[in-house]
Formats: sequence, structure tokens, C-alpha cells
Amino acid sequence: MNKITTVDLLIECFDGAEPFEQIGILKSIAIPKSHFEEYATWKKGGYTRNCIARRDGFEFILLCWDSGAATPIHGHGGEDCWIYQIEGSIKEKRYVEVETGCDITNESVLEEGGISYMHDRMGYHTIENNSEQVAMTLHVYANPIDYCKVYNEEAGFFELKKMKYDTINRKVLKKMSI
Repeated sequence: MNKITTVDLLIECFDGAEPFEQIGILKSIAIPKSHFEEYATWKKGGYTRNCIARRDGFEFILLCWDSGAATPIHGHGGEDCWIYQIEGSIKEKRYVEVETGCDITNESVLEEGGISYMHDRMGYHTIENNSEQVAMTLHVYANPIDYCKVYNEEAGFFELKKMKYDTINRKVLKKMSI
């Protein structure tokens, strides 16, 4: 497969792709960071969820991470999830649910150009920008995720949460993400 050098070309390739072709498309990404920056928004001390494209079969969300920002432990509503590291590095921790809460099963660091995969059958995970720099990650979901299980650490159990965007196709929304 030829290198994918623009966000529009990435969307076009996914539009006609069969599920078994999707990872090959992601491995062909050679999009300059500047192409993603036009979709980026930032939140001091946290992260933003910026929807680049949403179709029946997939969605692309650009997450922009301030230093130290982290997601709660969460699932993916039964959908495939790939993370492509655009800038900086992130730490991913994977968990399994146990009677007393969640146990860590794995930790890894994703560097620029790296790809990670997650699905609910593998458990849950949390993502953290563990560096002093900002980070950007492209999250690809096949199919889009409207709700997912999020671990409530204070209560000690999972809750179903509605997913929210901070922007859709560069338009800022009023409500911020979880």
C-alpha cells in the first residue's frame, strides 16, 4: 500500500476498506503532524476529544493531551480501537475486572509512529501522557462508540457513560469530554 500523506486520504481509504484492511491502512500513515494540528484543541491539565470524521463504520478522534493528563479506566463499547501516536509519548495500562475492582495486566509506552490495539474482550485500559510535553494521538474506532463502560474509582464499579466530543470537524462544542 502507498503511504497515506493527508487526513483526507486516510478518511477516503477507510471509507472503502474491509475490516481486515484497516490495520494495513493505519500502518501506511505518513501524515505530517501539521495536518493534525488544524483539528487540535487543548485543555490545561486534561485532554480533548476532537472528532475528525465519523461514518457508520468508523470514527477518527484526535486526542490532545496536556502533560500528565489521563483517561479513566474504560472499555470501548464492544468496538475495535486503534491508537496511532502522532506526537509525544503515552503510557497505556491494561486491566481486567475482578471482584474487588480492577487489576493491572500490562503497561506499555507508545512512541511517535507507534500503533496500539484494544477491544473489550482484552479487558479495559487507561491512557496517560506520562511526559512533560504535550502529546497527540489518533483514535480509530470501527464502529463509532457512543457509550462505554468507565470505572468509577470512588464507587468501585463500572458505569455506562455517554461519549462526548470537544470539537466536531474543527467546530468547538460547549460541553467538555469526560
